[in-house]
Amino acid sequence: MPDSTAAKLIDALHAGAEVSPGCRVNHARGLLVEGRFLGVPRAAQFCASPMFNDAEQPLLVRFSDSGPDPRIRQDSPQAEPRGLAVRIGQDSQLVLVGHSIEGFPAQDPQTFLAFIQALNTQHAAPESLQAHLAANARAQRFGQLQQDTLPTGYASRSYHMLHSYRLTAADGGTRTGRLTIRGRNADGAHKALNGRNCMDEALRHAMEAGPVALELAFTPAPEGGATNDPSAGWPEHGGSMLLGYLMLERLAPDQDAQRTLVFDPSILPAGIEFVGDPLLKARLLAYRLAAERRLRGIS
Repeated sequence: MPDSTAAKLIDALHAGAEVSPGCRVNHARGLLVEGRFLGVPRAAQFCASPMFNDAEQPLLVRFSDSGPDPRIRQDSPQAEPRGLAVRIGQDSQLVLVGHSIEGFPAQDPQTFLAFIQALNTQHAAPESLQAHLAANARAQRFGQLQQDTLPTGYASRSYHMLHSYRLTAADGGTRTGRLTIRGRNADGAHKALNGRNCMDEALRHAMEAGPVALELAFTPAPEGGATNDPSAGWPEHGGSMLLGYLMLERLAPDQDAQRTLVFDPSILPAGIEFVGDPLLKARLLAYRLAAERRLRGIS
């Protein structure tokens, strides 16, 4: 995949948004939360990553709302899907970046670029977006899921990591599947929240009563579940395995620090690796290019 594809993706995102200097081009509004990660003993049996030993791991989480507006109303439909970026560990880190919809609007970077370009012209030439959606069922599905989502709390949702992973055990055995971080309905179970800052307030209130737990789960690829197509949802088959708990304990004292923070999903510890798909290389490079542009303060 030529490197220029990633640059074109970032240019297209910026072309369709008003981005304040130093802000993210997407998921600009965010909330930093600190805590700890607790691996479950069973996870060490099928993944040799040191993060699943008995020791607690430091945890940094950034919840976010879609779009380039760092002040977007959190009950706005435009704030969907919600994002989650996670950094677990200190010496051997795991970084995960996902969103609250399973799947993606494109299977490969060229189709994703065409989707962004169609979105950018939807007001001047709505037929372009209509034609793209008509020709791309994955984008149509993603948009429908986006519209159907209620503004429930951050900790009541599931967040899906886009690409498939391979877990390797100490004996060399491997498992291929997807990683999901699942909410446990601590801050607004199955109910729509209202207010400009409703997500932040609900999570802060929940943590005042004690740590809020999220679950890190691994779902092995089911029969018929494509590991090389990040745009496709997988059929329900009840085969998820719990890897550990993300214990959310407090808001980070310096929320402005997120302006210079980079969550690079290519950072993986031993025992965890990407399987690979047509979108992976361009997406990882696009993350780096977007971060470099943000840190330079270029909009």
